[in-house]
Amino acid sequence: MSSVWQIFNAQLQRRRRRWAWVQRWLPVPTLGAVGAVVGSVAAHHGFSVDAALPLWVLAGSWPVWRAPEEGAADALRFRLRVRRIGWRASVTVVLAFTVTRASGVSADWVLALAPIPALLEPLLWPLWPRSLRRAVRSAQVYEELVEAKFAQGRNRQSRNGRSRRRSWWIRRPYVGGRVGAVSVGFDPDRGVCGRPLPVESSEPEPEPEPESEPEPEPGAGGRAPVRATPVRQLLYLWREEETGPRIERWLRYASVSWSGRELLVTDGRQRLVRAGLAGRPKSEYPRPGERVLPHRPVELVWLTERRVDAARTYLESWVLLLDAEGRRLLTLPAVGLRQSDVGAVAHAAGLRFAAYELALGGWEGPRPLSSRLFPKRRGHIRLRFR
Repeated sequence: MSSVWQIFNAQLQRRRRRWAWVQRWLPVPTLGAVGAVVGSVAAHHGFSVDAALPLWVLAGSWPVWRAPEEGAADALRFRLRVRRIGWRASVTVVLAFTVTRASGVSADWVLALAPIPALLEPLLWPLWPRSLRRAVRSAQVYEELVEAKFAQGRNRQSRNGRSRRRSWWIRRPYVGGRVGAVSVGFDPDRGVCGRPLPVESSEPEPEPEPESEPEPEPGAGGRAPVRATPVRQLLYLWREEETGPRIERWLRYASVSWSGRELLVTDGRQRLVRAGLAGRPKSEYPRPGERVLPHRPVELVWLTERRVDAARTYLESWVLLLDAEGRRLLTLPAVGLRQSDVGAVAHAAGLRFAAYELALGGWEGPRPLSSRLFPKRRGHIRLRFR
């Protein structure tokens, strides 16, 4: 009996969502049609067609007057409401202009004031409490993770030969635990704006405390040197089109290593980055081609980005060094490296280690999802394969 009720309830909720979608968008063509009728009647009786402008403005701005969709986080719904308040104020000014124009009064200066509320709202948003703004960013990142996973599922279905005739009307998934929602493991309290659950993670072992000697700096010693270097077989799997001296230089020089007292990162151009400079003389300056991280890293991250389209699956991995706030200090392509070897270097250096896999649906715009999960700290160092 319970299974029958669950099926009936699921169908009822599905029909309710479809009817809600019709209710949200039905006023747009209705107002447009009424405006066309009013304009034609006014023109027939010798009046100005401007009498239909308020109705057409309402039809074009109807999404601004609707409430945000249900199912999202409360902080994100609040952000959308605040943003729509600014747009509603601008639309109200435009409506006032159309009413004055329909009545025969020229007030072009009113139209010049219309963009001010919509442009002023983003400038006032940084004045809101920091905890609220962080909750909004966390909810936005979670929704992007859900949408990317939903898009990957559709791409896999189309790649497996399923029908694409109905794919044009499939809408974005509902989040917030509603029927048919796509679930993604997410920790909103970790990092700058929350992170997905890691595929693998480990915490550093506490440093031994000597009885008579002073306490050493974090990650300053007590562990044997460890080095992670690219493997030729894995490198060819990632860069099939690359041949020649570039691969040989990467195989020879690129590495992530723990020397026993500091963390060293090198790319194929022999550019060296030092981190955790415990016991290094202050009078020693960086040599040519050598750089020093501006902040002490506390976490080493292995990040894999997976993109699925109708043809194939694309994988790209990165090694990231993060500070105490979760911001990115260094980025290194993980071409040919083993995740287990990089994790061993993090363990030896006394750093937290976490491996993440992001499911991406396609082009992400000017700010990729990885740049929001791991934003760059000022002075960020980026090492490249090329």
